[in-house]
Amino acid sequence: MSTTDTVLRLDAAEPAADRPPFAWRGVLAVSFGFAAVLGIAAARFNFFGDELYFLAAGRRLALAYPDQGPLAPFVAHLCDLVAPGSVLALRIPALALTAAAAILAAATAREVGAGSRYQILAAAAYAVSPLAFDQLQLITLTFDIPLQALIIFLLIRWVRTRQDWLLIAAGVTAALAFQAKWMVPGVWALLGLGVLVAGPREMLRRPALYAGTLILAVAMIPGIVWQVQHGWVESQMTAIIAQEQYAANTGPLVCALEIATQCGLLGGLLSILGLWGLVRQEALRPYRFAMVAGLGLLAVVLVENGRSYYIAGFWPALLGAGAYVLGTVEAQRRVRGLVTGLAVASAVMFTVAMIVLPVPKGWIAKPITDQMQYWQRESMSGPDGYATFTAAVRDAVAALPESERRDAAVVAASYVQASALEEFGRDYHLPPMYSPNRGFGYFGPPPDSARTIVYLAVDGVGDKDFLSQFASTTLVQRIDDPNGLPGLERLVTVYVCREPLHPWAQVWPGLMTLTFPTGI
Repeated sequence: MSTTDTVLRLDAAEPAADRPPFAWRGVLAVSFGFAAVLGIAAARFNFFGDELYFLAAGRRLALAYPDQGPLAPFVAHLCDLVAPGSVLALRIPALALTAAAAILAAATAREVGAGSRYQILAAAAYAVSPLAFDQLQLITLTFDIPLQALIIFLLIRWVRTRQDWLLIAAGVTAALAFQAKWMVPGVWALLGLGVLVAGPREMLRRPALYAGTLILAVAMIPGIVWQVQHGWVESQMTAIIAQEQYAANTGPLVCALEIATQCGLLGGLLSILGLWGLVRQEALRPYRFAMVAGLGLLAVVLVENGRSYYIAGFWPALLGAGAYVLGTVEAQRRVRGLVTGLAVASAVMFTVAMIVLPVPKGWIAKPITDQMQYWQRESMSGPDGYATFTAAVRDAVAALPESERRDAAVVAASYVQASALEEFGRDYHLPPMYSPNRGFGYFGPPPDSARTIVYLAVDGVGDKDFLSQFASTTLVQRIDDPNGLPGLERLVTVYVCREPLHPWAQVWPGLMTLTFPTGI
């Protein structure tokens, strides 16, 4: 067979126009029902570090930030205006977007031909997965996953309907997704590569696709300008993330296992069925471009040692394909009982976990010794120690003579500490907060008028460099709970530093670091 014949076959393999009705009631009930269950845990976990940072960044609204776009800080700021200090209010958008990702799994299942029962099953598979638990907090992946899933859904729907407005809508969605996470141009390019490899290549001939691409390109301009002005910080962050992954003993093999674990029981089965169907079933052939793009992104994530959830935007589409395969006669006969059991078990396990979590601190038996233990502890019990070190800084500020207190500033070694001090110190009228760490460092240094600094250090991580900038330093208080989180409840010291030796604008760039200081 010639190459031309192959191309014609791929473009000609268009799905049928008729589709089952969308099971709105069941899908919405499952998606928002389990989002409400997730809300049980969301109301009890303390603020996570990135959430506090987004609150701080939202008070300094900008068109771009060092390691993400403005979407998450903007939404966090809106939530804070509506309900200041409420952790649940901050997480309501996250819960709603988790439900939206589950709805997109069901909508994709319907789009490829799955019946009502299997649409609901696809939504349930996402809603009760470990990945859904990761979306409990308001962070970039909260927006990234559903927005990427929406892009893929719009392209899949275009394959069936050939309505070109869907391509423009996909470009608008990608433009919005870029404001949350800067990896979306790569995802867009991989989707284009997937269409080139697997078809339908007619998509590449539609002007609407390039109009959507232009919309994305224009939306990228503020972020690119910011990166150019600041030496492409994002490229440095990629290397930092890889280092953190290796520090947590998460190489490519562990990352792949994490991806599999995030699927859960029911989602894992549907994922396997979805991959099998995309490879073997004729009815799913027109949608293979998404599989090609997803596998390409998976390869990049594994090679670059990225986060396991970077691939998650493709998962709702895979669940939809798996739900369709399950709806075939052959699949029903083989796995109907297994699927029912997995669905019930997944729902029960998810509900019990949301009721039990977070695990009480009293259950903690041993100190944290590596990055993996840090992440596990934080995921199971949530972060803590904010009130303790905020009170210590408050006491240090209160003890300053009035003449010093007027022009004093507070500097924290980590961006999480600085963000927490700003959030939990609202009622204490603390001096302005600064930190040379990650995005907080780009908010700027203290003014030169700040001759007295209360410094919250992470022991052994940059503290000597910072303290060497002063004529006088005094240790005020140490916080060192043996079973606490390093950098929050352990290995933390409060200093009062006086008489800087050089102007802040001169020394600040040398103090700035993108590495998160935990002290371990």
